[in-house]
Amino acid sequence: MAENVKTTLYPMAGEVVEQFENLLRTLRWIDSAKPTPTDTYEWLRKSYDLSNYFARDVYTVILISSGLVTVRDGRCRLTREARTVLDATSPIALLEIFERQFAGVAAVLEVLRNGKSISADSLKEAWFETVKDRFPRMKIWSARTLGNQCRHRLNWLRAMGFIDGVKWKYSLSEAGLQLILAHPPEAIAIQEHEVQKQEKELCRLALGKFETFDTSSERKETLRTAFVRDRAFRKVVTTQYEHRCAVCDFRLGTPSNVYESEAAHIVPKSKCGSDDPRNGICLCGIHHWAFDEGVISVNSKDLTVIAATYLNRLSGDESAESVLGFHGKRIRFVADDEYAPSVEALGWHNENVFLA
Repeated sequence: MAENVKTTLYPMAGEVVEQFENLLRTLRWIDSAKPTPTDTYEWLRKSYDLSNYFARDVYTVILISSGLVTVRDGRCRLTREARTVLDATSPIALLEIFERQFAGVAAVLEVLRNGKSISADSLKEAWFETVKDRFPRMKIWSARTLGNQCRHRLNWLRAMGFIDGVKWKYSLSEAGLQLILAHPPEAIAIQEHEVQKQEKELCRLALGKFETFDTSSERKETLRTAFVRDRAFRKVVTTQYEHRCAVCDFRLGTPSNVYESEAAHIVPKSKCGSDDPRNGICLCGIHHWAFDEGVISVNSKDLTVIAATYLNRLSGDESAESVLGFHGKRIRFVADDEYAPSVEALGWHNENVFLA
């Protein structure tokens, strides 16, 4: 029976390309046939020579629990996530979906980041220590459940080619290494309670004395903390401006309340600028770039936009003229005065970043 499993999309040992291609084939069939759940079990059983047990397991775990397939009016249909996988035709898209549905998949990659092989038991212990505070419900899992859940995640990652397993020891594959270099696993599936905790800390900072620079030895102790804090900083700052650009007032969002608004650090992080919300300003993508490059700044004396004088020499350049059009304009007010941009931080930007 184990040999049968190796030839199907169920993430066990086997060829990665074959595993993922089988998943794509299955999704395409479901999209075309709109089968009942029973039809799907039977198709999986016959197509991949599975027992009834494994056919149902593939259906339940890989298709339904992962959110790739839903059942409406007794028929299986693809979700938006499944169509994303089909369009991307890449295991990376599948990893992102698995991480949203099955907490802690990406954390396995964090544990294996050092490149050393690690036994299954040691990996399980290190993995649990990494994820237990992010996903509190895991703390009530039995030892058996913990072992099963960790094993499932290891199998998914092997099936997608991100980790290698030899004689019950695991390590990052070359594909896994390239993945974490391009997409740090610490940034995947950040939980709302983690962001809320950092939001409270940033709001506490806004009530105290403003510190332009953060030179604390405890600053961003882990990469995960850095990503969480950045997300909290963005949420606190953009909310104060109602997700509108402080310069041009641009505001555009999706039905799911995702906005084209960015939180710019006035004194940049690269210069140890603090995460105090008063060291932030909400900007659209274009004006964020212009602010960071010193093409524009905000006058610390009257909070008006100032544009670099070199723009005046670009006669007839529509982009330059667009930026110059905001020169002298008062930036948007924040909802709560306590979160207004720091005069001290703006003064630093005027002197050290602005091209004048």
